[in-house]
Amino acid sequence: MPIVSICIPTYNGTRYLEACLDSVLSQTYKDIEILMVDDGSTDTTFEILERYAASDQRIRLIRNKNNLGLVGNWNRCIELARGEWIKFVFQDDLIAPTCVEEMLTASTPDSWLIVCRRAFIFENGTPEVTRRYYEQHPDPERVFGTGVTYVASGAVSATAIDLFGVNFFGEPTATLIRREAFERHGLFNSELAQICDTEYWVRLAAHHGFTYLPKTLASFRVHAGSTSAYNFAERQYRLTLDGLLLMYEYVHNPAFEPVRKAMRRRDPPVDLKAMLNKKLAGARWIAIDAANRTSTPNPKLLQEWKELLIRYPTLERSTRTKNSLLERFAEIWRRPR
Repeated sequence: MPIVSICIPTYNGTRYLEACLDSVLSQTYKDIEILMVDDGSTDTTFEILERYAASDQRIRLIRNKNNLGLVGNWNRCIELARGEWIKFVFQDDLIAPTCVEEMLTASTPDSWLIVCRRAFIFENGTPEVTRRYYEQHPDPERVFGTGVTYVASGAVSATAIDLFGVNFFGEPTATLIRREAFERHGLFNSELAQICDTEYWVRLAAHHGFTYLPKTLASFRVHAGSTSAYNFAERQYRLTLDGLLLMYEYVHNPAFEPVRKAMRRRDPPVDLKAMLNKKLAGARWIAIDAANRTSTPNPKLLQEWKELLIRYPTLERSTRTKNSLLERFAEIWRRPR
């Protein structure tokens, strides 16, 4: 069995895929398998993968029978991987030739998650505000101090609330994960659309801490694609729901007991349930308001909210106690002024 499985989940990634694969094949560490799992691409992605698979016996190529979606395909990679360590590399991203070797060297017998410094590749046309967002985004050195090489579990648990929903670790391409982590702590949460990696890093590191390698060994590509204001509202609402679900996990999931314990120790203690209820009311109100807007009503948000309650009946029960007040408030808000 290989020491490291380099997992490349793909879907319609023709534009940058060859550069990504070339960076993976150039690794100085050789005891690897390269697992490429395509999620039913409709462009030339699979043809590119077939060509590369024919050129290197370390490559295993899988094509999903049905489209599993982004997080579903990440989890499919994990299920198929054979290595002791799992290294994700996304189809738009690049890793340095020594990435795997240096990250393994940084590991200890107690390491479960290793994170390296990463650079950003900005596509032409990327707005300046987007550039600043990524360049100034919290990372292990900004959060825990220059020169940090290990962050303990207690610090992760505290920071998970202080920087709620913020990925201060890094994207999956910048990580190396012990396979046993997924066996003990489960897979990525497919209910989360945008912060599934953030949730998993906290879930894992709240128990084991994480190792940090302050060297740029991965490059994460930032796309310049713009969206209409209407689609932007939907995307922002998905992030609102992600924040609600993340807080739900912090309150109810046994895996996040270290986070709850850290908040109980605060002076005064932090009431995570109250924070959850606030997010619950806020998410519902946004959906109601969007659906009843006079100028540009958007019923999709309310439908997404209702579908979420079906999947999370505990949230629905909590919502019932607040419905009458919120509906009355919404009625007053919509009255002509």
